[in-house]
Amino acid sequence: MKIAHLVGHGALNGVATSSRILIQAQLDAGHEVMLVHSLGSWIEHQHFDGPVRMMGSSFATTPREIRRVGYAIRDWGEDVVHCHGSRGNKFGLVFRCAAGTPIVMTAHARQYQLPWLFAHEVIGLSQWTVDYYVKHWLVSRRHIHLLPNMFDVGRIEPVSVASRARARAALGIRDEAFLIGSVGQLGGRKNQIDMVRVLRKLLDEDVDAELLVIGSTNQGNDIMAEWDAAIAAPELTGRIHLPGLRNDALELLPAFDLFLMTSRDEQAPIAPLEAMAAGLPVLSTRVGNMVDLLPREQSFAVGDVDGMAAAALDLRDATQRRAVGQAGRQEIARQLDPKRIVGEIDRIYRLAIGRSSKKRRQK
Repeated sequence: MKIAHLVGHGALNGVATSSRILIQAQLDAGHEVMLVHSLGSWIEHQHFDGPVRMMGSSFATTPREIRRVGYAIRDWGEDVVHCHGSRGNKFGLVFRCAAGTPIVMTAHARQYQLPWLFAHEVIGLSQWTVDYYVKHWLVSRRHIHLLPNMFDVGRIEPVSVASRARARAALGIRDEAFLIGSVGQLGGRKNQIDMVRVLRKLLDEDVDAELLVIGSTNQGNDIMAEWDAAIAAPELTGRIHLPGLRNDALELLPAFDLFLMTSRDEQAPIAPLEAMAAGLPVLSTRVGNMVDLLPREQSFAVGDVDGMAAAALDLRDATQRRAVGQAGRQEIARQLDPKRIVGEIDRIYRLAIGRSSKKRRQK
């Protein structure tokens, strides 16, 4: 099958990472892939094991750019176009309406976009996502499919004593500190203020704890009102580490003893999957597909700082952390196996092709 992917995101984020994993799995399965990427994007510079036709685009919604990209995909001879992100979805809408191109869109976030109503098929990454689009934006339940992002645990080595020591040395973090935290941009949606509250509760229990948050510290319009005041508290001096956006975040994962996700809204976040693949125990709010991947005792209502802190206290023992971490790695290997999910996506592609007016005219 010849699959064209439109990936409009430029930064290193869950959309880009999951798209890269999907493309590699499709190449491994023998498909041909064309990747239309944002100019200067992270995914543009990734290596794939197999031939990928690359094409850069500004994703400007102008007739000239839409025609340029559309004609290139047509001349390549696509069977289906898979759109990722709002800019890719807009192009997909035009290709569907103008040429009857078979269009599949992945809902990486819960937000309204007109293109959803024009996709032949939509992939929802969690039940949380599917229910939102069916209830609020009238996407047909018949044409939206619950299918999580695939994840290849084999590409991430489990944490070792040596990798933990290297990561902590790179960050300047003491070996004896009980290090909690996460990877992700600071902001109200990811709600890292609750991580600070968990840290304070651990300190109140005389735990020698510290907090590490890897990711951009530019909150933009997604501001946590209490963040600056909270991290400035004298008793937290030297216990909060904010190294900013790092391209070596995967290499720094072993520094953590415990990975937290306190988000108010997620669909299929990649960072906690990377932590689980590394054998780290993960505590998360009950958002997106984390509900399906974590046992009840590791998932919490948004804002349940007391529950998360109590679970963190139970995981101070290194042996217990290893056992929980190994179980998490096994669970994502079972649920998110790329070979199984590629087959499911192929089925969705065939449904889109079957509904496409372009394909019907060719018969």
